[in-house]
Amino acid sequence: MTDLRPISETEPQVFILESLSLEDEEKERFEGRIIRDILRLSGKKPKYYYFRTEKELVELVKEYRKSSYRFLHISAHGSLDSLYTTFDKISYQRFAEIFENQLKNRRLFVSACEMGNELFSSIVSGRNKGMYSIVGPAQDIRFDRAAAIWTAFYILMFDLDSKFMKAEPITRQIRNLSRLFSEPFHFSRYDAKNDKWKHEIISGIGRQEGEAKSSIEKASW
Repeated sequence: MTDLRPISETEPQVFILESLSLEDEEKERFEGRIIRDILRLSGKKPKYYYFRTEKELVELVKEYRKSSYRFLHISAHGSLDSLYTTFDKISYQRFAEIFENQLKNRRLFVSACEMGNELFSSIVSGRNKGMYSIVGPAQDIRFDRAAAIWTAFYILMFDLDSKFMKAEPITRQIRNLSRLFSEPFHFSRYDAKNDKWKHEIISGIGRQEGEAKSSIEKASW
């Protein structure tokens, strides 16, 4: 990489990486594009890239580093041990290797089923000293709910402060949205005062019985 700004210098913008299944592509379930478009309407300058393989992700990390964008949003399928691209399965350990030392002074938002958990946060933060926080859904989440939650989150956060996102407002907005949509999220953040990471499940009102059987299209993230 050449002509890079110091990694400590960042811009308050959102860099979006997205990878979905072939079926998702056919049905145009592009959450990341929706977020990009809403952010543009809000006057922000998001960058959006779609990828299908681990190899492409490795290259896009370089683009992310060049951008100096402070907020990284990843939209993909996930599980309790891996992130899935269109054609590849990437373990948490491998994901952390790919992003090693690229997330200092940055916040990671992962929109992928079950990837909001302490294991993922610990593995990624362990390879990224100086990283601020990680947020993600704690269980399966539908495409429509994910898109609604994330777009509302970014609008609310940038309305509060167009340049900075701090832990307390993030917690407050995630809690409000979690309550509104009855979707639990996991928030991991670095506590500089005590020099350690804190992990928290932010839960809303319990889901109505039988919602999992809803006929509304679900995302197998």
